[in-house]
Amino acid sequence: MIVGAPLFVKQLRDVEVNVVELGDDHVMIPMYCVPSGKFEGLKVDLGIVVPPDFALSPPGGPHIHKLIHTNNPEGPHPHGHIHPSSKHSKHFDDNWQYWSRPFPNWSSGGKNALRYMEYIRALWESQ
Repeated sequence: MIVGAPLFVKQLRDVEVNVVELGDDHVMIPMYCVPSGKFEGLKVDLGIVVPPDFALSPPGGPHIHKLIHTNNPEGPHPHGHIHPSSKHSKHFDDNWQYWSRPFPNWSSGGKNALRYMEYIRALWESQ
């Protein structure tokens, strides 16, 4: 039975998303094109730390390889709870930002990578 980052990667590759498995439960979608919102069309590297028990548990918020906002440990989305990725990741350094955005209500729907990516899309739309 496949779980964790390998499952997450497989689910994205099944729909032809270019995703790279980095090891240590880290994956990256290089040159992710923001699909909508005020940053529509912007290309960023998108990093995700996938829990070892995925799909039981969802990934946390995304790591963005472009400094979109000022780091701010407090406050609401979109400008708050943004941290240097090095404090939350083995593979993403301070040239990356971690957006602390826990996935709400994971247990109430399909527990898969496509649903997670819809959540990422919603984060970009709400910028």
